Amino acid sequence: MSARHVFLIPAAALALLAFPGCDGEGDDDDSAAQEGPWSVLADHVPGGTLLSAWSDGDDVVFVGGGMDGSTGVIARYSSGGLCTEEGAADDTLWWIHGPRPGEWYAVGTSGTILHETDGSRVDESVDTTATLYGVWAADPEHVYAVGGDVAGTGLGEIWVREDGAWSLLEGEIPGVVFKVWEDWFVGDGIVLHREDGAQVDRTPDGAPRLLTVRGRSDDDVWAVGGNSTPVLVHWDGTAWSEVTVDPACATQPLNGVFTAPGDDVWIAGNFGTMAAFDGQSWSCPPLPVTGEHFHAVWGAGDEVLWAGGNMFTMDENYGTIGRHAGDVSSITVQPCG
Repeated sequence: MSARHVFLIPAAALALLAFPGCDGEGDDDDSAAQEGPWSVLADHVPGGTLLSAWSDGDDVVFVGGGMDGSTGVIARYSSGGLCTEEGAADDTLWWIHGPRPGEWYAVGTSGTILHETDGSRVDESVDTTATLYGVWAADPEHVYAVGGDVAGTGLGEIWVREDGAWSLLEGEIPGVVFKVWEDWFVGDGIVLHREDGAQVDRTPDGAPRLLTVRGRSDDDVWAVGGNSTPVLVHWDGTAWSEVTVDPACATQPLNGVFTAPGDDVWIAGNFGTMAAFDGQSWSCPPLPVTGEHFHAVWGAGDEVLWAGGNMFTMDENYGTIGRHAGDVSSITVQPCG
């Protein structure tokens, strides 16, 4: 596999502050449309970089926005194509999750929280200047939202929604909390696990910077991140161990991970990084299918989808969706009606 190129970007870019191990812009000239089952489903999706995805029944909902924090975008993917809702929020939306089909929460810049239930959307934003980078809805009445102040204090926050209202569960955490999965919280040098109503420090040795967490069960948990190299760690119910990422698949820090019971571990990263680990070996395209960056990966039936775009630019942002599936055709993009 050819080496991925490195491009310098302004140090003041918000995205770079959020992910200091990531140090480049994608290069469309290096893009390839297809490498076996790995392909680009859609590119130059308007409205902003796509940052996460979630399955809403047979559809997949993506959220994202401008990397300068301005205006969020929501995109919906189905067999009929992809439609986008530009300006869906006043701020960038970083993550989405829901407790059931038809209901979801999306979180983002300046405490933004959108809650949609069966097509009716309300603003439930909380009183904080922090960016909320992750959300997990265990059930309709128990939702976590996490984040912090990357560019300022470096402190993290955990919010919880119970009985229809949001409250600050824990503030001034010594490290921004980037993502939550069930009762696991990962962030900048921290891993917290909620056990019997209390937060227990489960940070791995070396306190790696972890950006996303996902598991198959409470004793089979995977998290990714890194500062200058890819980091993938696994919790087996007793301790963390680091899993070596094949350098043919990734040489830079990772942004996203997805797995589920019976599924492989799928990872996402910069410069088109998309790969799968089956517990024994790695698989990835022989060449990146795009030079754009992937922030998240999501399993949806027979497809695995990557959400990203031109993440490291303060100019006009657009989205890119990668895919692993038997069908490698691209789709049309149109405004949501």
